[in-house]
Amino acid sequence: MQKLYANQLAQHLAGSLAPCYLLFGEEPLQKLEAIDAIRAAAKTQGFAERISFSADSQFDWQQLSNELQAMSLFADKRLIELELVQQKLSAAANEQLKALPQQLHNDIILLIHGERSHSEVSKLAWFKQLQTQAVQVPVYPLDERQSLQWLRERARQLQLQLSNDALLLLQQYCAGNLLAARQELEKLALTALRTTIDANILSQYLADHSSFTVFQLLDAILAAQSDEALHRLQRLCQQDTEAVIIAWQLQKEALALRELALAQQDGQPLAERYKTLAIWPKRQPLYQQALSRLSLPWLDYLLAELAAFDRLYKSGRLMQTEVALAHLVSLFIHPLAKTFSLQQLCHD
Repeated sequence: MQKLYANQLAQHLAGSLAPCYLLFGEEPLQKLEAIDAIRAAAKTQGFAERISFSADSQFDWQQLSNELQAMSLFADKRLIELELVQQKLSAAANEQLKALPQQLHNDIILLIHGERSHSEVSKLAWFKQLQTQAVQVPVYPLDERQSLQWLRERARQLQLQLSNDALLLLQQYCAGNLLAARQELEKLALTALRTTIDANILSQYLADHSSFTVFQLLDAILAAQSDEALHRLQRLCQQDTEAVIIAWQLQKEALALRELALAQQDGQPLAERYKTLAIWPKRQPLYQQALSRLSLPWLDYLLAELAAFDRLYKSGRLMQTEVALAHLVSLFIHPLAKTFSLQQLCHD
């Protein structure tokens, strides 16, 4: 059947419903709201009973089969939900899923959902067999432009007037966490503020709910976004991300930059190096930007500082880990006077 993105689902649900919905992705709020929308539409169209299953390693697939086969003139039409909680399904589970297309009928709507990415699950044999009868709803994390548009639209729905600087502040405080953004907007709507809300007013109500990956930290570092990089580092530390994981990724980036700098110094084209290092075209401008400000000697110094961090951390001699990581992040963003050095601490 068709593939719809989360923001296209409402229009589809106003019409005839499909016998099956396949809803997968890693962004929890969009997934939750899509599930709620399917439930509401199913109830409106006479599928009054809802039955939910959670397929873990101990799941009895016969229960699902029994519900799919239970038909009666007097039974309510049913919405049957199946959550796939495991990242990798057993061979037996895959065989059970492959049998589902033959078990669909007009008295049920089957909703299958999970946290696994749509791109991964769509390659599986059972998914390909079901997709001829199903509507696929892939759920992707929003990029910065999309998240800003989402915030603007959600504020409008709540009859909130937010200035551009307020929207940007909210985006920063709730980056990577749409659920927190929704909660902050709903909380703001309860204040009954009907004037335009600027960043100064908004800051009185906000808590920092932003959530980042180490890769998003690296993007800010390569782009020399100093304040944003340090903010993302702080949030990663507050999320209990292991310091060694952050340092390992920083070292990996420094080594990649050094290899690119050597090639550039020797007059070699960087295209082949990018390919070898698995740096895709979309991210190559970030590396080019970093190479324009970080010399080869500075990258060598940075790698020596990273090695010193590793020795201090593993020996238990590093008292302020977050400060040391912030120091390393700053060295990536622009060359600094060498008034503080982790290497010196190794010799103290």
